[in-house]
Amino acid sequence: MKMFLFTLIFLVNYCDDSVDIMTQEAEKVVIDNLKIEIKNLADTSVCSDENKCFYVGIGSKPCGGFWEYITYSDSIDIVSFLAKIETLNELEKTYNEKHMIQSDCYMAMPPSTLECIDGKCVGTFQ
Repeated sequence: MKMFLFTLIFLVNYCDDSVDIMTQEAEKVVIDNLKIEIKNLADTSVCSDENKCFYVGIGSKPCGGFWEYITYSDSIDIVSFLAKIETLNELEKTYNEKHMIQSDCYMAMPPSTLECIDGKCVGTFQ
């Protein structure tokens, strides 16, 4: 009887951990897919005399700050684009806190200058 009870407790705990791991993996997939969507959207932007370049921080590091900065121009729907970034940053912040994610505390720096090269926004980092 004791062995049955021990096995049952073990299985309940093991299954519970498996669900947590699967949930964590599923949450990470959502975050990664949104990050890809954002980067692809930024890559479709073009710069010219009419379309200016900007940069924005994306992601949420566990120590605070952004994972990186990306460049884009105002040739895309900026309101939608920035809303996606806000969603990404909040999702990743919540994910980091919920799953006690750790990382280095290196702070990503924004580009010091932006240029339009061959119709694409390019950031220069010093």
